[in-house]
Amino acid sequence: MAACAVGDLADSDSRINAQLGYWESELADLPEHLQLPTDRPYPTVAEYRGASLAVEVAGRTAAAYRHLAHEHNATSFMVIQAALAVLLSNLSSSTDVAVGFPIAGPQ
Repeated sequence: MAACAVGDLADSDSRINAQLGYWESELADLPEHLQLPTDRPYPTVAEYRGASLAVEVAGRTAAAYRHLAHEHNATSFMVIQAALAVLLSNLSSSTDVAVGFPIAGPQ
């Protein structure tokens, strides 16, 4: 098995440990959850359940955010992620909004 480019968590000097330490520090003061208007109260203990929802974006709208992304040397994903963060910030009246996506970079 080839060595991982970011190192091993067991190695305190590894690149992955430096990255993990950085993000733990950056995200340490974020609230557990946003105060959003919901149709039911938050559960006492987080259940971490989720769901998927397929959304089809109309041609003109999709073209508009692709154009916006191109103008700012970004991807469509980045534009949509920023729009989601703005929406969540407005709904929660919070300037600290963390949006995470379970993805990994190149191996």
